[in-house]
Amino acid sequence: MKSAKKELWLFTMRYPYGKGEAFLENELPVLCRHFERVVVMPEFVEGARRSMPAYAIVRDPEGSPYQRATLWELVRYFTRAFDLWRSLREDAPAPEAITKERRWLLNRVLQAVHRAAFLERMLRTADAPVLYAYWSHDHATALALVRAGDPRVTFISRAHGFDLYKHQHARGWIPFRNYQLRHVERNYAVSTAGLEYLREQYPAHANKFALSTLGTTDHGMNPWTDPQPVRIVSCSFLIPRKRVDLWIDVLSRVTVPVEWTHFGDGPERALLEARAASLPSHVRVTWMGGKSNTEIMAWYAAHPIHLFALFSELEGGVAVAAQEAASFGIPLLVTDSGGVRDLVNEHTGLLLPTHPDVAEVARWIDAFAGSRWSSAEARAGVRAYWQSHFDAATVFDRFCLEALGSGKAPSQP
Repeated sequence: MKSAKKELWLFTMRYPYGKGEAFLENELPVLCRHFERVVVMPEFVEGARRSMPAYAIVRDPEGSPYQRATLWELVRYFTRAFDLWRSLREDAPAPEAITKERRWLLNRVLQAVHRAAFLERMLRTADAPVLYAYWSHDHATALALVRAGDPRVTFISRAHGFDLYKHQHARGWIPFRNYQLRHVERNYAVSTAGLEYLREQYPAHANKFALSTLGTTDHGMNPWTDPQPVRIVSCSFLIPRKRVDLWIDVLSRVTVPVEWTHFGDGPERALLEARAASLPSHVRVTWMGGKSNTEIMAWYAAHPIHLFALFSELEGGVAVAAQEAASFGIPLLVTDSGGVRDLVNEHTGLLLPTHPDVAEVARWIDAFAGSRWSSAEARAGVRAYWQSHFDAATVFDRFCLEALGSGKAPSQP
């Protein structure tokens, strides 16, 4: 085990700004118990800033996140910048892909060099912090440049979905991935499926890959009531890949009374509300809109829920929204995507095919009241599985001790 570290630098996309990356609200308090100080460094500053736990501070980026290297920075980092550019040959599916995106890729290199130079200046007065890129994305590229210049730097990263799977990237390939992997100490996939993908795609770096799932906080059990009507909740952005429209197709076929509540907002909201307005009269729909994680958890704790539904076509890791529902003992109805099968199984609910038969799912809901899932015993089993596999207090303590090398038992906040 590494020697104890005092400080952790956590690199995010936007957290603690806006409402995204809500799952960090579960991890950050545990990080703060293991390190004397956690410095959160978002790439973008957009939206209102959320409250932070004790021992965590925010260091906003200086200037634009798209700022490019100065001439002096480029001269100083020329060798590393050239290696970074040359690494694209390992990532691109063909040389033509680099040529096609040449200007965009060059800007990415110059931005990464500028960010690396800024971080190196900060590191001169720091006490050897652990550098933790929450996403294997832009920050990971800059940190790889830093570590290429000083192998003593401790640098690890996580891999989720868009930053992991090539098919989830807009260009169908991930620039600078091999460069990141050459210089990172350890890259942690948040699901078994992600870990297997990394090992298959990048066998030369297989010894750097490990599994470290995310976890959610314990808010107690969801109150139980007789499933008349069947109360169903869903929570996701209203965007095409979440396929909330498919869920509306299911509800158009159910014959039993259903109350469906959806948390989340997005560009498809008006369209989906219009479609849901035509659902039969025995299906009642409530659109809750965008709520904070704290508000959602409070609602789950106070309102009886019989099922949690997620029909996403493209998940990255183990959907945190489904983890949160399972923590309350709510059975899950989830399509097989990304790493959700780590959570959804015979203990927690029904894992549907990636492209489910909506009529079959509707029949399953019609029969829910008489199924084994409509019982306090089944709900206790859902919660027990979550507790043993996805409880934040357990999984993030282990991550800090094993992955981040805090090397000490957590201190009290």
